[in-house]
Amino acid sequence: MKRDYSKVFAACKTIRREYKDVVDEFTKGRHCSLRQLTDKEFGDLEMLLKEMTGRVRPGNSQRQKMFAIATKMKWGKDARERNQAIDDWLMKQKYGKPLMQLTLDELNRSLYIFETKVYKDYLKGLNK
Repeated sequence: MKRDYSKVFAACKTIRREYKDVVDEFTKGRHCSLRQLTDKEFGDLEMLLKEMTGRVRPGNSQRQKMFAIATKMKWGKDARERNQAIDDWLMKQKYGKPLMQLTLDELNRSLYIFETKVYKDYLKGLNK
């Protein structure tokens, strides 16, 4: 298994702890280096750090999909403009909330509308 140490270092920086201290605490003093961990231990440590940093937010995949569709439709020149365009569209919809404030259920429904109506209308406009 190929290991990506950069994720561990980034997570440790986020929680403001030295990676050696995290490894030492995780292994209860058996190891102090990432190289000494077994593949299973390394995977478990990555999962633990992911939970500690809170990086996995419900709805991230839906948000990413919405951004990808907006990119295909050329909404904005950069990520900031694209985010603003998505928020503007969402504010006109049923829930009247920006992207990051939608619940998971609201996000799923909004994404469905975005895919089936907005994107399809965009594609139809290209074929004219």
